Amino acid sequence: MDLQNMFSVAGKVVCVTGGGGGIGRGIAAAFVAGGAKVYIASRSDLAGVAGEIAAAGSGDCIPLQADLAQDEDIAALAQTFEERDGKLDVLVNNAALGNYMGRFGEFDMEMWDTVTRVNQRAPFALTQACLPLLTEAGSDGTHATVVNIASVDGIRIPADNDWAYGMSKAALIHLTRQWAGRMGNKGGRPGGRNINFNVIAPGPFPGMLDEYLATEEGHAAISAATVVGRPGKPEEIGAACVFFASEAGAYVTGAVLPVDGGLLVGRNANM
Repeated sequence: MDLQNMFSVAGKVVCVTGGGGGIGRGIAAAFVAGGAKVYIASRSDLAGVAGEIAAAGSGDCIPLQADLAQDEDIAALAQTFEERDGKLDVLVNNAALGNYMGRFGEFDMEMWDTVTRVNQRAPFALTQACLPLLTEAGSDGTHATVVNIASVDGIRIPADNDWAYGMSKAALIHLTRQWAGRMGNKGGRPGGRNINFNVIAPGPFPGMLDEYLATEEGHAAISAATVVGRPGKPEEIGAACVFFASEAGAYVTGAVLPVDGGLLVGRNANM
């Protein structure tokens, strides 16, 4: 068994949405380290971040500015991949909004719409726009991959008042399973596509939790909520994405992988 080749992503064309920081940057860096050509898409100008990621790996990192709440930006992303590469091997739907708090009975529905548009609608729209490119990538005998980044809050019952976030992540988990069952290979029957669809449910990681993790109290509380006893590292999500995208993950589709330090099996799972 050649483990190096089995886990290789060299030469793959990858898009990571929200690739500028936290988990997204860890995902992009993992693919670049493996020799992939990685596009990072964000509303912000990520030219500096892309240069730093590219300098640390053997692949390439290319920034693309796009607002995933806008259909025209989603269409433009897909058109860019078509014109430059003619395919897309890996799509990682990572961009998300959260921490929109409000007590039930008083929750701002504009916040609800804003969160669900990015967390729920955008992954659907972008994957739909990229489906021909993913299909093309999977036509050469190796599988194409869609990895959706959800959250443990889409599985557990979170105790905060970020109502739209957990719901949107639960919806993304179910959508991933629908895609795997209906848009995948279909056992080689007509209409099948060589595309695997999987979802990662991160636990506590840098990113949205930066401010809380920066405090001694916050870091201790987050660490105590996991079985492993620490927050996650962004590159650990990146490694999971590389697994799904490589030949090592070719027989895995429709899976929900918690990367949470054991939070979901810990005593504080629903806190």
